[in-house]
Amino acid sequence: MGRHRRRELEAHRDVELPGGGRKPLTAIFVSVAESGERKTTVDKVALAEVYAAEEEWREAARDELTRYKADLAGWKAAEDSIRKKGKGDRALIRDGLIALGPEPKAPPHPMLLIADPTPEALILHLADSRPWGGVFTAEGGLLVGGAAFNDESRMRTGALLNTLWDGDPIRRRRVVTGAAYLPGRRCSAHVMMQTVVAERLFGDAMLDGIGMLARVLLVAPETTAGTRFFREVPQECRTILADYRARLGRLLRRPPATKQDDAGVLDPPVMSLSPEARHLWIAFHDSAERRIAPGGDLAPIRAWGAKAAEHAGRLAAVLALYADADAMEVPAEHLACGIALVEHYAVEMLRLAGAGAVSPDLRLADRLLHWWQARKDPRLHLATIYQRGLNAIGDAETARRIVGILAEHGHARRLPAGTELEGKPRREAWELVS
Repeated sequence: MGRHRRRELEAHRDVELPGGGRKPLTAIFVSVAESGERKTTVDKVALAEVYAAEEEWREAARDELTRYKADLAGWKAAEDSIRKKGKGDRALIRDGLIALGPEPKAPPHPMLLIADPTPEALILHLADSRPWGGVFTAEGGLLVGGAAFNDESRMRTGALLNTLWDGDPIRRRRVVTGAAYLPGRRCSAHVMMQTVVAERLFGDAMLDGIGMLARVLLVAPETTAGTRFFREVPQECRTILADYRARLGRLLRRPPATKQDDAGVLDPPVMSLSPEARHLWIAFHDSAERRIAPGGDLAPIRAWGAKAAEHAGRLAAVLALYADADAMEVPAEHLACGIALVEHYAVEMLRLAGAGAVSPDLRLADRLLHWWQARKDPRLHLATIYQRGLNAIGDAETARRIVGILAEHGHARRLPAGTELEGKPRREAWELVS
């Protein structure tokens, strides 16, 4: 559940890393598991205190909104009075408006988590709600397959997540939507998805090229299906979960540090590494650098490996702050834990990279084989594949190449030209070999 702690802590601290400067406690997590692995169930347990806080804020927002509307009405009436009294005197109107002060600001939206935002919607969320939040969903297919990662938006979404991970101000200017300059924002993400969705995300060369995937911490645990027999929840588990909720609850309801002149801009205090933690971090940094060289074990995930030490420093700061909400220093023991976590994430990333080394055509051929085996008729013609088969095979050339792979591996055989299928003679017809 550590990835859920991250979202509450990011508003309270940054961390100073040797040679790297000030870093936010922000992360992008991806958990890969198939349907039926209880992703949603676990997510609800882990985020229960977040939902409780959102409900409290929703109830409080009713009174805040009533006060805001009354204050806004009074402000507008006063503004109108100043303009009327000024009778066109620019200086008099200006001085009156300065004395009146800025227009009242609407209270923040009570929703902290957002599940399926476009980049524009996420910017709006961070502008109009609290200056920190999270993109959290147990249905990653909706996010990756939706408007956020379609052909028009996925580069903007990836670039925005990069900006938030780096802790840089959001800078946007649009002809229709206007300008958006949002410093001091924090937003982490945790997206759960099935393997087929993960392959689409991590197989995207563009997202890899702009560095978004190097900022992701991935886990793809082995299935526990078939072993999850009923048992009563042990008391020690209840105690641990109660402590977890209590700690998150205190952090959620603790006012974050903001700029003195703008409560909507975060300005978290900066944690430092203890001397022992600093020595440990530098040793891990140099080890990771050697390991991304050609022939090193991290060479297949070089971009990710180049950020391994930074991942470890951020995770260590989260662990230290979770242990002590007033902590301003990261001790060596938490840095060692951060490094251990990163080593685990490295194994997961390498495993995914190994799967990605399989030819895309071979993976597509495997998908076609499973689709074909589910058909009642083992015979088909080429147009059946690219017109009524997989969406990924959308033309005759691709269909011919992929079915040819199946034939090479003995899963299909070509029928004589002119074989009649669906009432017509077909020039290219195939039969599944059982």
